Amino acid sequence: MPTINRREFIKGAGTALAWLALPRIPIPIDQPFTDQPASHGCRHSDAAPSEWRLPMAPLPAPAPEKLPSTSLGRIATWWRHAVRSEPTQYADVVAWKRRDEVIPLHGAVAGDPPWPNNPIWYVTDEGFIHSGYVQPVENTPSAEVVAEVAEPGFWAQVCVPIAEARWQPTSPYVGYKLYHGTIYRVVGATADEEGNWWYQLKEGITYSPGPYVPAWSVRRIPPEELAPISSGHPDKWIQINIEAQSLTCFEGESAVFSTAISSGAAGTRTPRGEHRVLYKRCTSRMAGGTDEDRYDLPGVAFPVYFTWSAVAIHGTYWHNDFCRPHSHGCVNVPNQAAQWIFRWTEPVAPYTGYKTDAAPGMGTRIVVV
Repeated sequence: MPTINRREFIKGAGTALAWLALPRIPIPIDQPFTDQPASHGCRHSDAAPSEWRLPMAPLPAPAPEKLPSTSLGRIATWWRHAVRSEPTQYADVVAWKRRDEVIPLHGAVAGDPPWPNNPIWYVTDEGFIHSGYVQPVENTPSAEVVAEVAEPGFWAQVCVPIAEARWQPTSPYVGYKLYHGTIYRVVGATADEEGNWWYQLKEGITYSPGPYVPAWSVRRIPPEELAPISSGHPDKWIQINIEAQSLTCFEGESAVFSTAISSGAAGTRTPRGEHRVLYKRCTSRMAGGTDEDRYDLPGVAFPVYFTWSAVAIHGTYWHNDFCRPHSHGCVNVPNQAAQWIFRWTEPVAPYTGYKTDAAPGMGTRIVVV
């Protein structure tokens, strides 16, 4: 996988157009992953620029033969985000992008990190934008319609950059914006007067049947995509390394999966020590905080809880800035990583279930160091 020395990168970068002629590293959705637990493309204080490298595919699944050369990015920050002429915060601003704008991404390069640990910048039509608050997304509307939804429903994932949820299919008002990769249970389907199909959602956003989204804006998750991995293996365990901002899954002494993380930020640190998986959910609407620190996050993908204060490993769509602490104590991982960890950890979760509890002392061991 190609890498770019930062000195050479800056020396040769007069404009964004000049860089479009260079080899590009395709952007996998919900990256980063790696097969090296200590790196993940993060830059730590003891890592030289030549040691930076971009994420690789997770160990258990083979990498796609050809990743998409062009993807999309949703601006996830609450404020505006700068596009610059070179991949450094000191370069000229050529454009500003605001929250929920969707922009094309043509590749990723290692540049000058605006804060420690994350040197990755995305190549856009206008220049370079730092990856930290750009959620990689795709616009792949679903062609499938499940007109008869059997109880208790089926799990679905938003497959477009933003799905607009309404309390009634014909309502002109958008009740919620639901973001790419988030998870909900579909409990009903209805067609409007023009023949357009809508799904009614429940878990992930409400405890009872709630708002509707266009059927094309979510894809059905078939049971095989949630089937257990290595079920019953006698010595599964997870190491979460706070200093390295990494999570590694082990079977005995063999590492089988690893991903970059964002752990708890100052004041809400992820608790160190040895834990066990207590329960798992396919999705959760997570809300909390006070005043300016308040958050409300529907459809958080595949949380795996390991403390009774609801600290969990779970998917993330509100930032893409793994390798540094961000959370209120939970362990943020990319959505695809959250799904893999959900499938691999014990207890096994049935497809039709929403919450699966572990028997006392029987959940997968989690060691936070």
